[in-house]
Amino acid sequence: MKQSVREKYYGLAVVLTMLASCAADPARQSAAFMASGARYAKEGKYQDAAAQFRNAIEAAPRSPDAHRQLALAYLQLKEPQQAYRELKTAAELNPGREDTQLELAALEIRFGRCDDAQRAAEKVIAANPRSARAHAVLAEKDAAVRAWLDAIREFQTAIQLDSSNVAAYDGLASAFTSLGRTAEAEASLIAAMQSQPRSVEARLNLGRFYLSQHRVPEAETQFRAAAQADTLATLPLVLLARTYLAEGSKEDAERVCRELKARAPDDPSAAGALADFYTATGQKEKALSELEGLVAARPDGTVFKHRLTEALLDLGRIDQAARWNKELLNALPGDARVLCAQGRILIARQKYAEAQQVLESAAKSDPKLAVAAYYLGVAQRALGFSALARGSFSRAMELSPELTDATLALAELDLGSGNVDGALAFASRAIQKNPASAAAHMIAASALLGKGSAAEAEAQLRSALDRDPVFLPALSALVDLQVSQGRAGEAVQRLSELVSKEPPNARLYFLLGVAYLRQRDFDRAEASVRQALKMDPKTPDGYGVFAEISRARGGLDQAITRYKLAIAENPTKPENYMAISDLYGKAANWEEAKRAAEEAQRLDPGSPFIANNLAFLYLEHGGDVNRALSLAKQAQEKLPGSPVVSDTLGWAYYRLGSWDAAIAQLQESVRRAPADPTYQYHLARANMAAGRLDDAARLLRKLASQRDFPHAAEAKAALQQIASRGR
Repeated sequence: MKQSVREKYYGLAVVLTMLASCAADPARQSAAFMASGARYAKEGKYQDAAAQFRNAIEAAPRSPDAHRQLALAYLQLKEPQQAYRELKTAAELNPGREDTQLELAALEIRFGRCDDAQRAAEKVIAANPRSARAHAVLAEKDAAVRAWLDAIREFQTAIQLDSSNVAAYDGLASAFTSLGRTAEAEASLIAAMQSQPRSVEARLNLGRFYLSQHRVPEAETQFRAAAQADTLATLPLVLLARTYLAEGSKEDAERVCRELKARAPDDPSAAGALADFYTATGQKEKALSELEGLVAARPDGTVFKHRLTEALLDLGRIDQAARWNKELLNALPGDARVLCAQGRILIARQKYAEAQQVLESAAKSDPKLAVAAYYLGVAQRALGFSALARGSFSRAMELSPELTDATLALAELDLGSGNVDGALAFASRAIQKNPASAAAHMIAASALLGKGSAAEAEAQLRSALDRDPVFLPALSALVDLQVSQGRAGEAVQRLSELVSKEPPNARLYFLLGVAYLRQRDFDRAEASVRQALKMDPKTPDGYGVFAEISRARGGLDQAITRYKLAIAENPTKPENYMAISDLYGKAANWEEAKRAAEEAQRLDPGSPFIANNLAFLYLEHGGDVNRALSLAKQAQEKLPGSPVVSDTLGWAYYRLGSWDAAIAQLQESVRRAPADPTYQYHLARANMAAGRLDDAARLLRKLASQRDFPHAAEAKAALQQIASRGR
């Protein structure tokens, strides 16, 4: 029945009268707020509950129960840092309260302070040896340090002392699973259900286990039963939605998420379920819109503001994310997730050193936060600290095996170091965890190409494109592979179909232009790249492809002009400088060729290819020979089996008059590439200088007869010199 205006004002008057009567007595006032907070918590309205518990603390700052209840509300709101602070205060105010001490110990484990947690649990056991909860905390500590057998023993003790402790059965199952003893894990979870047949938590734990074992129908059965057992509970529906997604039933998953949002708008996991669904199904804009609505409805809440920040980061909207995260940093300066978001912002702005510091703080604040370890690895990798990055990525993968980004990062590190077997192993692991990951299939393809398995690599590229037809790295790699096999027509056909079907995409037009270029259809290549630049003037490498078209047509001056445009568009890309250096060399403008190569080397000082090319320019066209020697040695460190690099290094020794060293390197080049006349000519010259005239003459006679050898005339002249010495 509709409430009358008079009844509303009467109710308000009663509340005001109650508060007025309490105002003179802080204890009564605090008790009133505590009762109100408890009602809100029972209804699942944890934001309102937390507000009332804060009011209770303001009225009675030394109330341990108020601090404890506020901590429990924070835990429900997924704010563990604030919960820890309040529990620590509660424990200090009432050190003899066992439940507070053990709740605090559980959080200590979460934050990696296992020794503190163990001391607290052992203190409780000393006072109460039959404390099942204390033994369970000890077991959780053992599990945290991967002492699985100790964890099993303590969990079993906790269950013997209290067979109704469903969480202990779940912990025991996790320990068994970690040892690969899945049958015992399942038996433990079934025992929990038999012990507590009405427990929703027991069914949820068994359902999670089945889901982790990819036994989806059995998981669904348990989650449905849990939802029917408690029609007010939200977690069964959250897990049921995830199960539907795992089955590919998107409509059912979305329906359940909408039901969750309506059922418990104040529960973050329920209210945010629809945003989670949109994120999981790649509908990022819808997820963002949903989160913006949640933040607008809860302007004082931090959980959805943080999730909104992350959604903006995922969409590349860095400035907007930074504004929200600044607000969160002011409210929660030490929160690990907020610090992690700040690290991501700094990474996006290429402030890697600052990002590393912030992310180290995040990882220290919450050592079990996998994403903090992952993004710390991203910053370390960008700074060139590969070993540190590998450690951080490994830590992230250990903390969260489902975090495929960390697995892929390890695969990329192996790929970059030439360990194609390691890269393939990590990529395969990522595919097993997330078969829909186009990036995982792409890295597997790259590793297979490194192993020379072109057919298997193509299959992986096609798998990547089945997941995402316009995944540009895979498209680009497939174009390169098909062109290298004389199948440029297939590449053109695929890209032409995509251009006609997909929304306008500059990068697709660009790739089509590249395919046409490889097919030597220069007019269509130029038209496609022009379209790409018209759609996006900053299309990467657009002007570089124009330059290559000019080069292919024989327009040397135009190619140089276009590479100058490419450099103006992207002044930090060393490949463009090396390309224009080569063009200047063809025009015999050696000073400009050297200047361009020097700039490339400045931009990428670790590249062995650039170092080798610059060294040879110095040796052949004027430059510091000692510098050339240093560059050639640098190149050989990274390319020890390259005949090109051995030739450059040998020629540098020749220029310096170190004949034996020169001969050793040049012989290696000839051994590895016996058909290359340049290497033979250089070896002949070194043999002449060292007085090995017979060896030199044998090589020179062969070279002098090759009409297409550019140094044939010099070879004949050298033969005449040898002959004159013989007289």
